[in-house]
Amino acid sequence: MSAGGIGGDTGGPRVGSDLHSASVPARLWMLEPLACLALAGHGLAVQVVASERAVPAMAGASLVLFVLGVGGLLGWRAPWTVAVRLGVIVTLGFVLMAIRAEGSGYILLWYFVVVAVYPLVLPRQISRLVAVVVPVAYLLPVPLGAADGPLPVALLRAVSLALIAVFVHTAATAYRDAVADRDSALALLRTFVDATPVGLGYWDLDLRYRWLNTALAGLSGLPLAEHIGRRAEEIYDLMPAVVRNLRRVLVSGRPVHDIELASGDRVWTSSYFPVRNGPRLLGVGGVAIDVTEQREAVRALSHSATHDALTGLPNRALFSDRLEVALAKAERAGGVLAVLFCDVDRFKMVNDSLGHAAGDALLRTAGERLSGVVRGGDTVARLGGDEFALLCTELADAEEAKSVGERVCAVLREPIRVGERLITSTMSVGVAVGTPGDRDVEGLLRDADVAMYQAKDTGRDQVAVFDVRLRRGASERFEFHSALRGAIERGEIGVAYQPVVRLGRVQRGDVAHGSLVGLEALARWHRPGYGDVPPMAFIPMAEDLGLIHTLGEHVLRTACAAVRRWRDGTGRPLTVAVNMSALQLAEARCVDLVADVLDDVGLPASALQLEITESVLMLDVEASLRRLAGLRDLGVSVAVDDFGTGYSSLAYLRDLPVDVLKIDRSFTSRLPVDRAMFAFIVQLARAIGATTVVEGVETREQLDLVTEIGCDQAQGFYLSRPLTPDSVAHYLRGGSPTG
Repeated sequence: MSAGGIGGDTGGPRVGSDLHSASVPARLWMLEPLACLALAGHGLAVQVVASERAVPAMAGASLVLFVLGVGGLLGWRAPWTVAVRLGVIVTLGFVLMAIRAEGSGYILLWYFVVVAVYPLVLPRQISRLVAVVVPVAYLLPVPLGAADGPLPVALLRAVSLALIAVFVHTAATAYRDAVADRDSALALLRTFVDATPVGLGYWDLDLRYRWLNTALAGLSGLPLAEHIGRRAEEIYDLMPAVVRNLRRVLVSGRPVHDIELASGDRVWTSSYFPVRNGPRLLGVGGVAIDVTEQREAVRALSHSATHDALTGLPNRALFSDRLEVALAKAERAGGVLAVLFCDVDRFKMVNDSLGHAAGDALLRTAGERLSGVVRGGDTVARLGGDEFALLCTELADAEEAKSVGERVCAVLREPIRVGERLITSTMSVGVAVGTPGDRDVEGLLRDADVAMYQAKDTGRDQVAVFDVRLRRGASERFEFHSALRGAIERGEIGVAYQPVVRLGRVQRGDVAHGSLVGLEALARWHRPGYGDVPPMAFIPMAEDLGLIHTLGEHVLRTACAAVRRWRDGTGRPLTVAVNMSALQLAEARCVDLVADVLDDVGLPASALQLEITESVLMLDVEASLRRLAGLRDLGVSVAVDDFGTGYSSLAYLRDLPVDVLKIDRSFTSRLPVDRAMFAFIVQLARAIGATTVVEGVETREQLDLVTEIGCDQAQGFYLSRPLTPDSVAHYLRGGSPTG
């Protein structure tokens, strides 16, 4: 294949005007008019040896052939002109044989030349006719006695002419098909090569461009056509590495790989290799790949591996590495350094009430403010979630480290704008001081973390410096985690039930005498050796540990099974209310899980009420609508728990598929002062068609007030404390409501 075979217009001129001419080599096109001249010369030779010296027909035919041959050499070589010359030769031969001109016996040679040459250069359709026309033209004069020999010999010669013509036509057809296949393959290859983003090129021994594709032309910025025939140094005067390595390959005969090139803001990696035909060196080939995007991706990946995506601050890995370096430096040079572990107070409440976008904005602002607190050589990192860490070096003592922590608390107290809201947040800071000789990176981080929890335990928004005595609290916290995990895995979390009564005719303790409508299921944990653990202590911890799904399903299944037994035993249409956390509601199989539990225990869906806090519903209203609609389709009732403590929009509340509003105990405790607000909530519930359940009824006065205002149902210690399952069974048989 020539150097110009694929791209780069380096081939010679094409002969002819159609597709056929492109598949016939130029030498064959020259052979055809030369054959005419040879036949003309043959005619003149016959004339020379002829006995008659006058100008006979043979001389005239030779002149005609000479003119046709010269015309062919001068460029008269289109397919139709070739056919004309063929027709003239055959006609002249027939005429000379028919008139029995002197020397006509030599005309057979003309016919053999015709069948051997013209099928090679004629188009395929005309080429087929040669095998018929020439033998017929030879045989036509036979009746005139013009045959050179007896008839059988003439017939044998005619068959030979036909066979030669067929053979040459078949060979020519096969050649043309092969050329067409080659051209098609080269065109396809040229398409791929021109489209590939990989630059490809070929230089000859003088380092002149013989061929290249569009991608390689982009390396110099010049049009592709301006490269062909020019020397490499003319093109790459600003990139001497190209020319240097091309010459290196020519001299050494060995390939050179991974040479980096820069062109503007683009980066390429290139390789060069010798191009040989057997042992003979023809030139140098080159490959160049644009790796700009890959390099940028590597840089971005490297940055993302060591930096936090949200704030752009160093992450835990980079912080640990810098802390390790700082500890080694402090050991050599002396000095004090400190790690400050910072945690945004009540960050989950911001996320739950204002959404994750607001939480992200708060974290970004916190990172910016922390960066403004420290010196230029110190490090601020986000370790994950709402946790940040500061590395302060070359400190005087622990008091200086504590003062840095106090500045952190001060800057976080300033209001932060999140969208159109101004929110106030605080930060708890734990300080761990490293002295010369300390090399435990994880230990220092752990100590700062322990100190931070101490700051939270003592009221938040303050700084605590690590003391070895704090490790005991951290150990107890770890033991609490382990105990909770084991209790959930072993099914040791119990369920208590607080009665919910219909208002209107309730006396204290009168729940068992007709006013009981249902029970609220409450998780209870009796930790051996420690006593009862408040739900507010272990339920958030279960969420943090990822155990809330197991715990929630256990409570749901236990409560549904118990109420099914009590309904069957008493004939009462009791309902049971079960709390559902944000993580449970967000789970994809939430609706399927509820359906499976109801089906397993045989409890009607209408007997189950799922309580979801107002703040949980407002985290993602669209998702809440879809999930609640699925639960309602099962026949389950939906209650908004702790209503009035969140940030519900009345428009959203109107659209939410809610059956019950449970008024938070904080409103009940402020009666009769907040009577107007309480009455407004009751009217709101009626407007959306929801039942009201008031929580936290603890006095007779509160019971009378909520009844007078128009609440539908109530629960609280005045009516009944949460009961054990055995106490509920006793209660339903007419006993007193004692837990």
